[in-house]
Amino acid sequence: MPILTYHQVSDRFDLSITRQKISQFERGIRFLHEQGYKAVRLEEILSTDENQDEKKVALTFDDAYQDIYLNAFPVLQKLGFIACIFVITGYVGRYNEWDYNWGRNRKKHLSWEQIKEMADAGFDIGSHTVHHPDLTKIPKQFVEYELKRSKEILEDKLGQTVDFLSYPFGRYNRYVQKETERLGYKGAYTLCSNSKENGFNPFSQKRWGVYLLDSPLTLKIKLNQSRLSWIEDMKARIINRFPGWTIILKGLPNYDKMDTKS
Repeated sequence: MPILTYHQVSDRFDLSITRQKISQFERGIRFLHEQGYKAVRLEEILSTDENQDEKKVALTFDDAYQDIYLNAFPVLQKLGFIACIFVITGYVGRYNEWDYNWGRNRKKHLSWEQIKEMADAGFDIGSHTVHHPDLTKIPKQFVEYELKRSKEILEDKLGQTVDFLSYPFGRYNRYVQKETERLGYKGAYTLCSNSKENGFNPFSQKRWGVYLLDSPLTLKIKLNQSRLSWIEDMKARIINRFPGWTIILKGLPNYDKMDTKS
């Protein structure tokens, strides 16, 4: 089952190509609707009784920016689609200081009230850690903190189980996968999975990023896994190299100044 992931849906000028314009996003969702796709929960991907006759897609949003609520949520509701929102719990209601803001173009994250409203509307909520670090670079004890604490906060605030994780920057290794499973997640998501892995692994599920460069045509290629899919895969790998600059320029979270025992 194809999984699509979005980051920003906004007409506000931004140097990042990980966003989509509002009209562009609506065209894509209308295309899915017209093609007969049904948006499903991530839980269904792990189900063994999938109906192969239905056209299904899972939609996800990383980072939980406020423009998801303002611009994407109304479109999805109008067309009867649901999605999973992956939340950075340490930045709920705050600006994205974790990211390197080119041109001082700060972006605000969803508030708890907005997250709860979407959850009440049938949207799934997943973890994107507490501080959005590269989990492969931080000390091991803080990997546990980022995964466990974000899950606890979301479950406490929303009163529901949080089963899925999106790896920040899409980066993971075997240790991170094992910790994710040990701490009670059912699955975890990346963007470009490790080509050396064989078969389906619920803790390194690949998603197709949908960006400023995309159109209904490229959506069709991503969904149908055609002979042109290698082009989309190469494009995704190039785009996903850029977040490495955030890691270099911003560095890792300063855990020495944080209360990571609470």
